[in-house]
Amino acid sequence: MRFFISGIVIFSWALYKKISLVPKKNEFKTLIQLGILFTTQLLLLNIGISKTSVSSSIILNSTYPIWVITLSHFFIREDKITILKFFGVIIAYSGIVVTYFDSIGNSSYLIGNTLCLISGFLLGVRTVFLAKNSESISSLKLLMSQAIFGTIFFLFLSTIFESDPYRMSIILILSILYQGAVIAGFNFIANMWLLKNYTPSEVIVIRLSEPIFGILIGWIVLKEEIGLLVLLGAFLVILGSLIVRKKTLLKT
Repeated sequence: MRFFISGIVIFSWALYKKISLVPKKNEFKTLIQLGILFTTQLLLLNIGISKTSVSSSIILNSTYPIWVITLSHFFIREDKITILKFFGVIIAYSGIVVTYFDSIGNSSYLIGNTLCLISGFLLGVRTVFLAKNSESISSLKLLMSQAIFGTIFFLFLSTIFESDPYRMSIILILSILYQGAVIAGFNFIANMWLLKNYTPSEVIVIRLSEPIFGILIGWIVLKEEIGLLVLLGAFLVILGSLIVRKKTLLKT
């Protein structure tokens, strides 16, 4: 439902901008690779979140700036790693280790944290993949491939593994519209524009607040307890990311 609605938003925006969404022959391979990467990353995130706390899942999935910085050095010519960036990455990695200590004694949390960490890595891969290919392929084509694969893939899995009936309500409808139109629609379009006009490591500075908001919302909405290790892990991840993006922050 989420990606079907996002597809409608992307299609509508393409019509407004008069941009063709029909892939060229040499674009199919890239679009298929992106669709598979996108659905795999979200599948691992969804499963991981269900097996750990909101705080831990947010921190570990928010490690993707680390992977973006590392991968950009090899795949984005103008986005090389420096000694300062490397130092920031090491600090952020220590935040991952600290967060994992919070999982000791809880096998379910350990599995969930691992899946969220892998999802964070794949999100970093996808960010660099989008930045690299947005120069040669229309951003809206890249987004539409994600929406199409997300719709088909998750509908297929839902048909096989989920048997609970849907209970329609105003909250459910608003939630789907928010996830589809705002997050997977407008937000994805805005993010693609940023990746096309700035380097990946400059874009990710915007996302430094994610762990903070994730922890606070988990505490307020789900009444989750916030352990000292989780807070320390979040602090180290954010500090490492800040060091990595020091120059960008000074510019802004």
